[in-house]
Formats: sequence, structure tokens, C-alpha cells
Amino acid sequence: MTFKPIFFLLLVVICQYSNAQSIDTTNVVAEDTVQYWTSGSSFSLNIQQVGLTNWAAGGESSIAIGGVLEGFSDYEREEVVWENKARVGYGVIRNGDNSNRFEKTDDAVLLSSKYSQKFSEVILMTAALNFRTQLDEGFKIEKADNRRVLISDFMAPGYLQASLGLTYRPMPNVNATVAPFTGRFTFVLNDSLSTVGSFGVQAGESIRSEAGISVTGSYKVTLMKNVELNTTYNFFSNYEKFPNTVVNIEGGLDLKVNDFIQSRIRTQLIYDDDVKVTRSDGTRGRDIQLKNVITVGFILRF
Repeated sequence: MTFKPIFFLLLVVICQYSNAQSIDTTNVVAEDTVQYWTSGSSFSLNIQQVGLTNWAAGGESSIAIGGVLEGFSDYEREEVVWENKARVGYGVIRNGDNSNRFEKTDDAVLLSSKYSQKFSEVILMTAALNFRTQLDEGFKIEKADNRRVLISDFMAPGYLQASLGLTYRPMPNVNATVAPFTGRFTFVLNDSLSTVGSFGVQAGESIRSEAGISVTGSYKVTLMKNVELNTTYNFFSNYEKFPNTVVNIEGGLDLKVNDFIQSRIRTQLIYDDDVKVTRSDGTRGRDIQLKNVITVGFILRF
């Protein structure tokens, strides 16, 4: 497993920079201090271990570990709104004894920055950058001969989306942005994957660029005490292939036990017409990609 520290450093920089605050003084003797920055970060760790020895009912021992480091830093003053988010998640599992390999169960690097200028409290002009990749190599196990085939790697793929459009924000935790000026760049920097044209790039090329329209947004609501629902979505359509649309929807349910223990349910759905996947029956083609993750573990907020 290859460790790529650069995105952890970016996350630390964002979180540290968010400690800045603006102070507005008037001619009155007492100073009025206003906090324009809001920020926060957290680290969660989940561990699962199953040990079986001479177990008559059968089964297999396993050990799994996963962690998520995430943070945000937002600035709002008068007509300006600037929102920054980062998330790095990684998890592995090993079934059987020590002779077996650890395999990935989670691997994601997400960075986003969105700068907006208010027309009103509800309508904003927004310029945004979104970046997504992974930290480590990904493999598909061929059932016929149990062979491990490389299907992804760091920056293979990597996605960068830059957009300019209008945001509708009826309330602080609900927003939707329509951006008719959107550029989407797909990176495949692994030679073996770019040679075969993985993730929609031309065979032998490492970068693919597209121009189109995007619709992005998020929704966050507290359903009841200690239960919070978070949803984000990103739809992109290339003008040359309109209305074919790249779909990326993430939903999460956070169940807080106390300040240090939390359960999380995460679901992600992706559909990309340019990406061919290997299905569970061994066939390849375009299909819906679906990931479900349920964890219970420790969380530290700072």
C-alpha cells in the first residue's frame, strides 16, 4: 500500500488557516469582535475483529480497520461567501489467516472550494473547484484463477471539475448550483491503465477534458436528537454528448452515541457512461456503481 501524504498536508493547511478571524472596531470604547470564519475537523477510527478457532459452525476469521479525516473552513462577510471542505478516507480488510492479503474497502480523497458573491441572501454567483481521487492501488480479483488485476491507482482516476454558475441557497444547510460553464478533467496517470484507455481517456493518453453543464448541491438536516442526514450530489453533462449525464450522489446518516462514539451509514451511487466496470458475474460494461459502508467507531473532533 503506497502512502500519499500530500493531501493530508493540504487538509492540515486548510484547517489551520481557518483559525484566522476578522475584528471590526468602532469609535466606541468597547471593541466589537465578529467571527467571520467557522471551521471544524474530525478523525474517526473503526476496528472490527473476528477470531474463530475450531468453530463447529464454520466461518472465517477476519480483521478490518478504517479511518476518515475530514474538515471544513467557511468564511462569510457581507457579500462574500467562501466554503472549503476536505475528506480523506481509507479502510482495509483481511479474511483468513496472516498469509492472506489486506484488501481495500474504502479509499477516497475529496477536496472542494467554492467562492460566491451574493446578489441576495438567496441567490449567489459561484465559482467552484472540486477534486476527487484515491490514495492507493485498487484490484479486482478474477474468480477463475484468483488473480489480482490492477484497475485503479492514485490519480488513476483523478477528477477535477471547475465551474461558474448561480447558486440557490434558501437556508444555510440547503443549496443547489447550476453552472452552464463547467470544465471536467479526467486524469489517468498510471501507464498501464492509460495504455488501455481506462476511465474514458483515449488509449495512450493520460488526460481527458470536457466542457459542459453541471448541477451540484447539498442538503443537511437533523432528523431527531443525535441523528443527522447529509446528502450531496453532482451531475455533469458534456455538451457534445448531451443529455448523457455523469451522476455522483452521496448520502449519509450520522448516529451519535456520545461525544466520542458514533455510527455512520454511507451510500454512494455513481454512473459514468464513459467508464466500463467488471460486474460480479465477470462481464464488463457500463453500469451503476454502488457502495455502502456501515461503521461504528471512535470519533475525535478538534
